[in-house]
Amino acid sequence: MMRAIIVDDESLVAEQIDRMLVHAGVQVLGCCVNPHEALGMAVALKPDVLFLDIEMPELSGLEIAERVYADKLDMEVVFITAYNQYAIDAFRVNALDYLLKPVMEEDLRRSLERVGKRRKDRSGVAGKIVNRQLSASLFGKLSVYAGDDPEPVRWVTSKCAELFAYMLLQQGAKEVSKWQLFEALWNEKNMEKADINLRSTISRLNKTLRDLRSDVALVSIRNGYRLTISDGALVADADQLERFALESVEIGPENLIRAEQLIYRCNEPFLQEFSGVWCEPYRDRYRQYFLHLGGKLLSFYEYAKTEPLKALHLAEMLVGHDPYNDSLRAAALKLHHQLGGRKRAAAYYEAYAKLLKSELGTEPGEALTALLHDLTD
Repeated sequence: MMRAIIVDDESLVAEQIDRMLVHAGVQVLGCCVNPHEALGMAVALKPDVLFLDIEMPELSGLEIAERVYADKLDMEVVFITAYNQYAIDAFRVNALDYLLKPVMEEDLRRSLERVGKRRKDRSGVAGKIVNRQLSASLFGKLSVYAGDDPEPVRWVTSKCAELFAYMLLQQGAKEVSKWQLFEALWNEKNMEKADINLRSTISRLNKTLRDLRSDVALVSIRNGYRLTISDGALVADADQLERFALESVEIGPENLIRAEQLIYRCNEPFLQEFSGVWCEPYRDRYRQYFLHLGGKLLSFYEYAKTEPLKALHLAEMLVGHDPYNDSLRAAALKLHHQLGGRKRAAAYYEAYAKLLKSELGTEPGEALTALLHDLTD
């Protein structure tokens, strides 16, 4: 016998659907009028299907459905709504069906048939679906890959990509309020339109993540949202760079290749495609991590004294991110001297001096000037 839970803040509607389901031979495990209790009831009773009212105060049926799919609860969702336009949102979260109020018996029977077929189909493939690991690059254009797929994820909208990047950067799966998301991603819209955009974007994003067979989801909680990532479900170059840059150990032969791959991968501007003000603190943070790791790698090259061309290329790369850093310029100056002699070193120094004069109205520091004299005298 099929088992169901009904969630609707209108008790008369819930009672009507209860009677219709019982008449159709369905076991109704419970009727819930408080949307905040709905998920707990579903977890405890494990129904085959949830009948969810979309429009409820404080917590909508769409948000409850997102939690159901994010938590991988083995149940179907059928929405109940008085507004036909919600059908689109219903299917964005991969709901099985939707019913328009007042619910008609014929429509309800149709939904029950679809639930039965879906349950049968799913039981036939149980245990065959393997989640795929996502790999995310936040340097340059945001690129996310699923498993061994050579093509990056195609986002439904640019806001889906931006929302994913924003949530991914929250440390320790930090909870983010919808007000923070309004301010960061939709600050040009009024509150009502921002809320509509947020809900739609979350639905689209989660559908994309489900279609990728990932173990990543943006879930609704009482005061906001959180990006949930199962262990090993996602690797991001930003996280790798941060961990590597903050490690106390120095670079050596055992981790040299890893450091080189990471520094070249993270050379592009951070979150290049997004123009939101929220990006700026993160750009500054990861620029500092990049320079810190790059400095460690450059020190290793200088100590090894075996690959001056590679060292010079790295030094120039770091200068591109911090053009007025005399320490980086000193490293580059010594490498130019090593590779091309006094004339090349002097030309490099003069080019830097002209840059400082034209852009900042200053001159190279005393230490850099003294180094030039030591190299060319």
